[in-house]
Amino acid sequence: GRHASSFGIDRVAECRLLESVADAGIAPRIVVCDPGRDLLVTERIQGRTWTRAEVLLPAHLERLGAVMRSLHRIAPQTGWPQVSFPSQARQLEEQLAASGVQDRELRARADEAERILAERPAVATACHNDLHHLNIVDDGRRLWLVDWEYGGAGDPSFDLASLLCQHPGVSVERGRLLDAAGARDGDSDHRLAAACVLFDYVQWLWYRLAAAQSPDDASVHAGRAAAIRSRRLAMR
Repeated sequence: GRHASSFGIDRVAECRLLESVADAGIAPRIVVCDPGRDLLVTERIQGRTWTRAEVLLPAHLERLGAVMRSLHRIAPQTGWPQVSFPSQARQLEEQLAASGVQDRELRARADEAERILAERPAVATACHNDLHHLNIVDDGRRLWLVDWEYGGAGDPSFDLASLLCQHPGVSVERGRLLDAAGARDGDSDHRLAAACVLFDYVQWLWYRLAAAQSPDDASVHAGRAAAIRSRRLAMR
């Protein structure tokens, strides 16, 4: 769409990332990728997406964690998108500044989260960065991840954060997910909490910008932004 670059999407780099994760058996293979025509065709997976409730099943979390472990073992390659959530936040903030959209409390929490994550920067790996049930296709034998427009080389903590923030019920069994993903260490809870704060802040900015750019859907996007804000400020 015409607003893709406003949201930090690079379609050419997305195609290069897709080639790599498809070779690893994590995403469907590309048939045609033509960013100039906004055209991406992949092989069709004979499967179905999970429901929101199915994400919470312990066995499903273990399967998804195993896919994440494989994904995070892939070293970044030349031409991939470079994903930085602090940079994404700044880009979205700058576009919203003209309309006066800001939230000092959310921004303060995001600043503290950035500080925590900067104390021990993660080694960049392949990341999806938007793991929710509609982006997971189950063919009965294996899981496939689709919709890679926000994927790239980045901090794998944000893959976990994207799942936890968009499916809060996962927190009950998150130890199972962390173990399967190979993400459990002495600092994992601290970093993951910070990544969740920053992920939610970027989500909030995204929906506020989407509301400004898409008048027909403005109320839907604004409502989602408000829900994220309420949920985040309820957490201490």
